[in-house]
Amino acid sequence: MNLKQELAQLKKRRRSVPPGDMHALLSEAGFDRRYGRGDHWVYTHPSRQFPLTIDPRNPLLPAYVSKAIRAMEEVLDDEDR
Repeated sequence: MNLKQELAQLKKRRRSVPPGDMHALLSEAGFDRRYGRGDHWVYTHPSRQFPLTIDPRNPLLPAYVSKAIRAMEEVLDDEDR
C-alpha cells in the first residue's frame, strides 16, 4: 500500500492511531524524529518550514493525528510538483 492510500485510511480512524503507526508513516514520508521536551516527539522535514510536535500517548489524540496528516499531505504535494 502506498503512502497516499495509508493517509486515506488514517483519516477514517483518527481516534485509534497508535504512536508507532504514526511514526512509521511520518518516517516513510521523509520526516526525521528527535525528542523534545518531556516525552514529546518533534518531526522535521527539509521541505517544511515548521516542525511537527506530537505527544505520543496511546492512542494519539485526534488533534495530533490531524496535524500529522496535514503535514504529510503538504510534503506529498511538494513532491508531486
